[in-house]
Amino acid sequence: MITWITSDTHFGDSSLIGAGLAPGKTARDFETVSKMNECLADNWNDLIRPDDTVFHLGDVYGGDGWKILSRLNGQKHLILGNHDTPQDHQLTQVFQSMSLWKVLDAAKIVLTHLPIDLSARSGLGERFACNIHGHLHHKPAPTERHMCVSVEQTEYRPLNLDEVIATRSPSMSSALDG
Repeated sequence: MITWITSDTHFGDSSLIGAGLAPGKTARDFETVSKMNECLADNWNDLIRPDDTVFHLGDVYGGDGWKILSRLNGQKHLILGNHDTPQDHQLTQVFQSMSLWKVLDAAKIVLTHLPIDLSARSGLGERFACNIHGHLHHKPAPTERHMCVSVEQTEYRPLNLDEVIATRSPSMSSALDG
């Protein structure tokens, strides 16, 4: 069993495709929403098996994008994004859990949708070595202690969490083993 992370799929969200985006927004490079949905779902299912765990770091779908969710492999857990509603029946049907964040204590990592303040003054700076998050789409993560996994930054594919941790820091990787 493998644990995966992804964020900001926005299945069915036509506002992310082509012209007409709000100033400062960057379009996804798909001709249609249907092609975006199929690419995201194919990439997901090419990697994720039914018994794998998936942490989706928010902003799952817009419009009728919920229709694709039942096709996605894995045991899915949602870290709520700013476009997600915990009472949404479409989400409660496919996600085994929903929360605002997930703490991986052994690795000193916190999974969120929005990047959080890891400065010393926040009280979280010493508790967490890294914040893996979404929300920023094409924008870079705010600090070296942050990692954005919005699909635009991961070639529209989920990432293997163990590989991310091993790549980010050997100390985080060894913390998971203990």
